[in-house]
Amino acid sequence: MTGNDALPPFEPLAEASRRLRAAGILHALGASGLLYTHGLADHARDWDVTVEADRAEVEPLFTDLAPRFVGSSGVHADSKLVLHGGIVELILRFAFVVPGGIVRVPTLVDGDWRGIPLGALEAWATAYTLLGRSEKAGRVFARLEERGANGPAIDLVLSQPLPADLAARLSALPRAGGTAPAG
Repeated sequence: MTGNDALPPFEPLAEASRRLRAAGILHALGASGLLYTHGLADHARDWDVTVEADRAEVEPLFTDLAPRFVGSSGVHADSKLVLHGGIVELILRFAFVVPGGIVRVPTLVDGDWRGIPLGALEAWATAYTLLGRSEKAGRVFARLEERGANGPAIDLVLSQPLPADLAARLSALPRAGGTAPAG
């Protein structure tokens, strides 16, 4: 994908964000869309949005769009509402099954892009590592090593039952200071 084809249509993302914001539900753009906004990816095939709410709170906001529900499976301990034929995926209570428990990856807002709340790179370094997407995780960790990680965000992620190697890698990141991202 290049040029205008680098991203899926923006309006479905903007509409989902408007509805979630109007309902007072914390949410943030993540995955490849987030990487794109940071210059760490040249395209995104869909918009993944983490949402700090359950299906019962979110689904009524989108009934007119006939959302498709996808329950937890595999390493995912979360669920999704898929909108607009897959253009937007709302990840409800982002979480992974790991040896020893469930890792909740909190929705932390760290800026915005075109009016859309952006997820924290610290959370996505964690998520990509847990998903086994080492190339993407590596790009995110490299950016965090360059700019420094948000200390309070790292502390929040480290409060989860992370695998020891991931916890060590997150702990080793230089800290940029600052305040905790919203979430």
